[in-house]
Amino acid sequence: MSPLNPKHPEREIINSRTLVQEFESLRPKLRGYILSILPHPSAIDDIMQETMILLWEKRADYTQGTNFKAWAFKVAYFKTLSYRRDLQRNKVVTLSEDLLHRIAGAAEEQTEEYDGRFQALQDCLDSLAPKDQQLLKATYVDKQSLTDQARQLDVPPNRLQKAVSRTRMALRSCIQRKLSQTP
Repeated sequence: MSPLNPKHPEREIINSRTLVQEFESLRPKLRGYILSILPHPSAIDDIMQETMILLWEKRADYTQGTNFKAWAFKVAYFKTLSYRRDLQRNKVVTLSEDLLHRIAGAAEEQTEEYDGRFQALQDCLDSLAPKDQQLLKATYVDKQSLTDQARQLDVPPNRLQKAVSRTRMALRSCIQRKLSQTP
């Protein structure tokens, strides 16, 4: 059991290592979220840094076991609003707060959809035969040409092309099946 939170004795303090892992896994999604609601890409790094600092400073306010992503997105949203207000004070034209709120909501929904699609892809990749996984890894991760792979395996390149095509179609069907099962 984690130690109790001095600010909120009914809450447990989240382990710092766990929190850092949560931060790191969420960083690309949080960055995409901020980028989707802020039309100033040059400010993304500053807002990301300010958001991460504030999340760290407010870690005692986070209730372990609740939705960390929603909490972090809300902090990022308010940091973005603050940045927007600073721009308005400096007479820079920005989106209305209502429009920014609607964009933020849509961006959060897109992130949820992305999470579901990514999980379906991961599950489907895991269900592939090891040789098919290796073929996709060599082709898409290692960026090996099919010709080079065919030479290494001593098979015709068109056979590998057909295998990649069949595997991709199987993945597509698997993902669609998994996504249609999700409520």
